Amino acid sequence: MNRTLPSTSIPYYSTGGGYSIPTYTKSSTFGLNLSKQGRNLIILIALGLPIGFITSYFFVDNYQLLLLLLQDNYLVYHGWVPPILTSMIVAVPSLSGLEDVFFNAISVLFVDGLLRNAYTRTQYYLVFLITGIAGNLLSLVAYGPGTGILSTTISFGASGGIFGLLAGALATDFTTNRRVNTTLLLWFIFVFIISSIGIGVDAFAHIGGTLSGIVAGYMIGRSRSRTMSHF
Repeated sequence: MNRTLPSTSIPYYSTGGGYSIPTYTKSSTFGLNLSKQGRNLIILIALGLPIGFITSYFFVDNYQLLLLLLQDNYLVYHGWVPPILTSMIVAVPSLSGLEDVFFNAISVLFVDGLLRNAYTRTQYYLVFLITGIAGNLLSLVAYGPGTGILSTTISFGASGGIFGLLAGALATDFTTNRRVNTTLLLWFIFVFIISSIGIGVDAFAHIGGTLSGIVAGYMIGRSRSRTMSHF
């Protein structure tokens, strides 16, 4: 899940078929037998908490180092743009950060078997990255820069990219087979529900990830359909 934390002196907001299957892998519906890319993604998500914990020891006036890795809207609007990417893999060392990492990792664990049947290995990583960034950008625009460093929105989490992967897989399947994959749809709903638990969920990051995932999935499905039509 992507989360948003209430505006305080440290105002965090947190953000998270039946067509030809890539030959490198095939698995059961449930992703307990993880693909390499699914395992790598879970490791990346899990590392977010220790990264946040370690950087929190380097306070320089009000969590300054940690804030440089999270998406602080005020700082991004004033030119510090790396957190649009780094906030996807860094979590606040708190209960909300632990929840964020746990639910995102569990989501990937159980849907990996479906996702790797929708994407090649490269597509898996790229869709996660692009849709996660798109979710962060929509959150950035929606919440705005705030009026100062103490009244800004700060977000983190990988669920925008996870929503993008799921929505992209749905769109890929639909574009290729002209039908809705009900299993993928049910998992999308499940991830949406567990990602909406708790205070400060960044719905805009979820929406941005979903919409960009649909576009990415449509493009992948179209490309796959054209390739299959040549055979």
